[in-house]
Amino acid sequence: MKYLFFILFSWGVQQIAAQNEGNRDSLSVLVKVDSLNFLETKLNKLLSTYQLQTNFLYTNSFSDFSFFVKENYGSTLIRSADKSIKDEHFFSFGSVYHLNENISGGFAVNHSILSDSRKIGINSAEQSSFVFVPRYTFAPEIFIAPFAGYSSNRQIGVHDDGILYGGEGGVKTNAGDGFELVSSVKIKEEAILPRKNNLRDFGISAANKFSEYIGNILTVSYFETRKDFYYEADSLTRREYSVVNNIQSRKENNFRFDDSLKYFQFLPNTDLNLHSSVLWRKIFRDTKYKSASSLQTVFDTEIHELKLDLEGEVEYHKKDFHLLIKSAFTERDEKHSANTFEGANPFFFEQRNTLESQKNNFTRRTSVTILSNYYLSTKDNISLSLFHNKLTYDTPSRENYDDRDELLSIVKIRYTRLLNPYFEFFTTTEGTINNLVYISSQRSSNNNVNRVLKLKSGGTFSGQRLKSYNSFEVSANYTVYDYEDLNPNYKSYSFRQFEMLDSTSFRFLRNIDLKFKGYLRHSEQGELKWKEFSLKPTRFLEESFFLPQLAYFFMDAQFVIGYRQFSLKTFTYEKNEKVLDSYYVSRGPVTELYYSVISKVRLQLKAWYEFVTLNQKRVSEIPNLDFAVILNI
Repeated sequence: MKYLFFILFSWGVQQIAAQNEGNRDSLSVLVKVDSLNFLETKLNKLLSTYQLQTNFLYTNSFSDFSFFVKENYGSTLIRSADKSIKDEHFFSFGSVYHLNENISGGFAVNHSILSDSRKIGINSAEQSSFVFVPRYTFAPEIFIAPFAGYSSNRQIGVHDDGILYGGEGGVKTNAGDGFELVSSVKIKEEAILPRKNNLRDFGISAANKFSEYIGNILTVSYFETRKDFYYEADSLTRREYSVVNNIQSRKENNFRFDDSLKYFQFLPNTDLNLHSSVLWRKIFRDTKYKSASSLQTVFDTEIHELKLDLEGEVEYHKKDFHLLIKSAFTERDEKHSANTFEGANPFFFEQRNTLESQKNNFTRRTSVTILSNYYLSTKDNISLSLFHNKLTYDTPSRENYDDRDELLSIVKIRYTRLLNPYFEFFTTTEGTINNLVYISSQRSSNNNVNRVLKLKSGGTFSGQRLKSYNSFEVSANYTVYDYEDLNPNYKSYSFRQFEMLDSTSFRFLRNIDLKFKGYLRHSEQGELKWKEFSLKPTRFLEESFFLPQLAYFFMDAQFVIGYRQFSLKTFTYEKNEKVLDSYYVSRGPVTELYYSVISKVRLQLKAWYEFVTLNQKRVSEIPNLDFAVILNI
């Protein structure tokens, strides 16, 4: 029988974070799981940061009864002048019983904890809930699932209890002739007075297949959410309203319209995709207790956003040639404002409203992407990618000087040649130009043009015993400021680099591999005069990394030992001569272990010890550990 279980809200730390369109609460009450049972524990120690992460999920089914247990725990410790500890824990348990094909019922229990030693807005929170959910299926594609339960919430030391209720429903109809209609509704109410949280999510989608080659999908959706947060009230608000904590509500409403058209074989061997969307969104913050006598009067704020997206894509494909051309256009109008209240000082309100209006902006972005791939022969391939983007950012306020235009162009050409069945050669050329122009004179000193050129060649050898990847790359980065003569703080500069990389594995014996990873990198920074194209080097870096390893395979285990060394030398220039400025070296032994205890249990261990030397003096010894246990039940 298929595993079905209740996971109601993904409640945890997300409930006390800001709500956004890409991170909605999940109200799906029935989730399909196919053999996802697992237990995973990871311990990582890197420098002064310690991390522990445990994830557990178990589901099972007996006849008409199914259940699940889920737990996620994470802890992070950072040792510094002020030790920081952050713990996050989420536990969920639920079950469902199928009375018949149309009626089922179950429950879910959720518990989450957040604890952070840092003095942030909300550094301690806890939430528990119990929910009962019946589900009625009227037809294979029509269902309704109401729910009701109890919620307990703690935030900055305040406990609130209350009921929660809501429901989810969905309808999917097929009218024939390629027309399909899908609609859904999700509603949640959480009354943990004096706070309230809620969610409304409505959507309808119509798909119409006009023919074998043409199809269109139209989607209309509405989303509304509210989250209430405690924060410490100021002294005047406490005295005026006799409260200790104030309450701020973050509310969001958005309406979205999407339309997608797919036209296969628009022309011979050519497909056409068109997409458009319009989004209207309103975000507003509402403070419950406002004191008009406070010098720091709290005014509620609103954000109105109107966004338009248009995309077009043409794809041409034949046996030896593929071409993709994609264009996109986006416009976004964002307006900020403040809301007054009875008794508020008009001067303070006007001041705050002016500050908010300075954030108003209008953005227009246009981009074109071209990707092509051409097989010259069975052994030769050449590919081309081209990207061009124009961004215009306008701010109507005279007090906002962030108006700017930005042009970005990237072109890349890659040639690949299969010299023989074992060795493949490649070479790549890439160029980038980025031009940033601020419209206002107050920020025009930041105007600059950045040019980057990269040349890279290498190859991949793949034999029975030997596998190797090698590459060589040179790059030049030139940044030129328009008004460097007027502003001594902005100087044009260059950054040039050479890199050589190698990754090789050799099967020395039947169960012994010799491995090597490493790179050499030389970098030069300098002052640049673009018109004369003259360079004055100011800093030089020599960077190297070497990791030889010996790997031994025995049954289901792999043991790896090696030696890791990283070094960085920095040089300055005196009378055009390089002078050593600093010398950093980190070296030490490395060991790794991979072991499959049984087919469903894996152990992974990576550990290395660093002896750190700075300017020929030993300064520290640092152990590092990365350990994981993975169990697939």
